[in-house]
Amino acid sequence: MRQRPPGEVLPPLPTPLPLKGARELELRITITTALLLTLTLAACAPASLPLTGGYPTREAQQCASSGGALETRGRRGNLMCVHRFSDAGTACASDKDCKGRCLAAPTNGGLPKVGEASPGRCQADDKLFGCYATLEGGKVKSSLCVD
Repeated sequence: MRQRPPGEVLPPLPTPLPLKGARELELRITITTALLLTLTLAACAPASLPLTGGYPTREAQQCASSGGALETRGRRGNLMCVHRFSDAGTACASDKDCKGRCLAAPTNGGLPKVGEASPGRCQADDKLFGCYATLEGGKVKSSLCVD
């Protein structure tokens, strides 16, 4: 800590903000907080409709009108129109039991082998990515990985 020479005068302390300035500061803090909260919540929201000139694109409108939702899928993160199946997650033994495919349940972190018996669940939506095995008659018919 520096020693003050005798006779040195300390600088004056800052004066408190006048009431008008304090109110303005409070308002700025409130607005900044609201903006940060809005941006944080927007980051958690699902992908919105792509806009052209401030309006949804024709593809986005067609997707929404067909009951779909635009989502990013695959390794490249492409925006796709995804339609959920009403029977998603329902137990199945073959594709004929589902609106989509009947998918084998993974076992020990992997997929069952072709010909093995396996419990199945109906596909969640019409855009299937990742590794999966399809069932026919309760047995694995084929397996595939889609990026």
